[in-house]
Amino acid sequence: MAENLVASLDLTPAPGTRKVRRVVTALNSAGESMIAIDNISPHVSCQAGTDQFVVTQLWRTSRTPVDNEGPAIDIPAEPLPVAPPRDGSVFRTVEFPPDSVWRPPGSAGEELARRQIHATDSLDYCIVLSGEIWAVLDAEETRLSAGDVLIQRGTNHAWSNRSAAPCVIAFVLIGGKAAG
Repeated sequence: MAENLVASLDLTPAPGTRKVRRVVTALNSAGESMIAIDNISPHVSCQAGTDQFVVTQLWRTSRTPVDNEGPAIDIPAEPLPVAPPRDGSVFRTVEFPPDSVWRPPGSAGEELARRQIHATDSLDYCIVLSGEIWAVLDAEETRLSAGDVLIQRGTNHAWSNRSAAPCVIAFVLIGGKAAG
């Protein structure tokens, strides 16, 4: 399971990390579409002991099909698990710093890197927004760059940013069952 990511609740994101604006629609009392939420997502956490590994939670649903009636209710403020609810979904971005920032050779980060291998009970759509990253699987790995998409079907995987710049990925996770 993917609960092996280590949230660093005592850290705040570094000034240069990406802030993500969310614009969420709903209906007003007259039944007209309107903007219900327009803000920089406040649901941000740091991972792996660094202020440069940043997860921004954007939206979460508890079931599908989604009922879009009623007010736009924001996600809980507390840290959320990696996987979505069994019948729900999660939308988030993750800013991965270069590996050298959080797991240099000979550091505790090497152990964290081994613990990063995980499978989620979900189907994940992963869209690389900027930078480059390696998708590391059991039998092979592949380099992804801005504009590339990975469809992660509940298999073991980890991420490795072997470049000198951050990589930002948008993730949409749909509840399901891990492979195997």
